[in-house]
Amino acid sequence: MSTPSDITDDTTAGAGADPAAHTEPAETSSGVSTTAVAVDEKPAEAGTVTSDSADAAEPVKPKKNKDKSAKGSAKGKSSKKNKKGKKAAQPSRGPVVAAVVVAAVASVLAIVFGTLWATDGSDDELAALQAKLATEEEAEKVAGDYALNVSKVDYQNIDAWRQALETGVTQQLKEKMEIAVDVVAPLLTQMQYVSTAEKLAATVAHSDGNQYVVRVFVDMDSKSRQTPDGVTATASYTITLDKASGWTITDVGGIGAGLPGQPGN
Repeated sequence: MSTPSDITDDTTAGAGADPAAHTEPAETSSGVSTTAVAVDEKPAEAGTVTSDSADAAEPVKPKKNKDKSAKGSAKGKSSKKNKKGKKAAQPSRGPVVAAVVVAAVASVLAIVFGTLWATDGSDDELAALQAKLATEEEAEKVAGDYALNVSKVDYQNIDAWRQALETGVTQQLKEKMEIAVDVVAPLLTQMQYVSTAEKLAATVAHSDGNQYVVRVFVDMDSKSRQTPDGVTATASYTITLDKASGWTITDVGGIGAGLPGQPGN
């Protein structure tokens, strides 16, 4: 049981305390906090984003999907452009193909012309040309040897010179040579004439069937009583040969060139 003094103390204590703390019950304080929350949940001004509103706006994902699809389409376009660029940057194969075609055509033409060359009678022409050259070479050798031998004279051996003049000639020409030697031999002996010779050249001037005319050039070094130190002269012979009779000499021009008693000596 409370005494009057206790009541007085409680009253005094109650009077000294904050009146609002004792007069507002817990429910009232919860109501005030609820009201404050309600006030805070008022719509934010334009351009202001609160944490609660940000949480509420977070679930909006379709825009991101649209952005991704837009980016994907943009990437697709750029990749297509890049592919087109790469294709355009690739080197053209046109020149390579053209070069291959040209090489193939050249090879075919070479084969065609080679075949035509082998079948157009060129082998026969080549054989004929080779035969002609061989024949002319033989005529030049016979004529050159004859001119070289008749250009060698020794007054002490007139018979050797006579034999050289009469070798390989026709009977008619042989008789002419005998007459020439009989005329010139005494003069050669008197002058003590000696000559040596060297063939310079022999070439076919022209031919007619089996008749070949050869020009021969011979260098002659001669000595005599009149020219003891020696004289050098070039003798030119025109010799006609008959191939059909084994290269028989039918005519000789220039015999005696360089010999004493001849014009210019």
